[in-house]
Amino acid sequence: MNIWIVSSGEPLPIDPGKPRLRRMGLLADVLNKLGHDVHWFSSSFHHYKKEHRSLQNKDIAINDMYTIHLLKTKGYKRNISLQRIMNQRELSEKFNIKAESLKKPDVIIATMAPLQLSKSVVEFGEKNNIPTVIDIRDLWPEIYYEAFNGWKKKLIIPYVKYSEKRLISTLRKSTSIIGVTPGFLEYGLNLAKIQKRKYDDVFYTSYKQPDYNKYKNRFEDYWGQYGLKKDDFIVTFLGNFGRQFVLEPVIEAARKLSHIKGLKFVLCGTGESLDRIKSNTKDTENIIFPGWIEEKQIYSLLSNSDLGIAPYKNSINFTKNTPNKFGEYLSASLPILMSVDGIMEDLAEKYNCGRRYRTSEELAKYIIEFKNNSQKLCAMKKNAEQLYQDKFNAEEVYQKLSLHLTTIVKEVRSK
Repeated sequence: MNIWIVSSGEPLPIDPGKPRLRRMGLLADVLNKLGHDVHWFSSSFHHYKKEHRSLQNKDIAINDMYTIHLLKTKGYKRNISLQRIMNQRELSEKFNIKAESLKKPDVIIATMAPLQLSKSVVEFGEKNNIPTVIDIRDLWPEIYYEAFNGWKKKLIIPYVKYSEKRLISTLRKSTSIIGVTPGFLEYGLNLAKIQKRKYDDVFYTSYKQPDYNKYKNRFEDYWGQYGLKKDDFIVTFLGNFGRQFVLEPVIEAARKLSHIKGLKFVLCGTGESLDRIKSNTKDTENIIFPGWIEEKQIYSLLSNSDLGIAPYKNSINFTKNTPNKFGEYLSASLPILMSVDGIMEDLAEKYNCGRRYRTSEELAKYIIEFKNNSQKLCAMKKNAEQLYQDKFNAEEVYQKLSLHLTTIVKEVRSK
């Protein structure tokens, strides 16, 4: 089958440094291995690195049955900005032009955000009698309310209402709505005021488990330069220094525990608040900021870490969500310390593989509890692995999503 993926913001297989593929990248690989003709449409602008992959529209063949279509956009500096909204509008326009020039697909799967882009996808599908699947993994435009305060919040209400109206139309016109959690699917169905349909379903944000043993013994090759040792007790954060994470309690917990020998906090990523946080922690020697790290460094770090930390903002976009980092930590059998209630806390409690903290004192207490009780830590690592296998194993989840797409095509055709 000819299957289109329309998603912007994820790392692409063409990016340098062997990038870690995420939801659509992993799905594309599975579809390609199953013999489908895959076309992935994405912006030329790298969302995380804030740089251009190409200065023009570009088609890049991964192989004979898998093509990346880069659509040139101007880019943006801040994730929540007028500049980004204009970038998304430009991306939607470029998709409309490109789509008309290609052989029509059998089915299209698109992320709900950017909203302008998913709107273009369902309109193209409706016009050409092509089934469309909308994937909800961020609660746009709802999360605009949490990005602004005071008078700014009032100013964006008209834009949010306008966006909601367009999104409702997009969801209703789709053949299928899928969510990364039951709560996300419910959000889409409730917003569109539709009952759950035959092809509406849940597919968790899953992670492909690498061969961690391959990297475990090379830890000091990658991390020795930062003063880390294999016998250190390591608390790891993989993410970015943006608005969705609240890192102040983590920093405070590290300060409270700075007297404990061999306890290290490794906070990886880049972002708008990184420089400020680094300048405020110059005298805190147990915190390491390696910046943006690539695949081999990530795998060697995770395979030698003891705890993963998920300091998400306690907002609807995360209380109903299991973001990338959740499954990634579980794939390395890491118990998770999280700052939010909701589905992540529920799963961690059910499988006994993590704790929710509310304050820096509580976070510090849990870290010491695990450091001083290796038996408990070992048991929770086994539980984390079990949760990964049950719900977040990418091989199984994206095989099921692939079957979901092909089933839609076969059944819609037969009508």
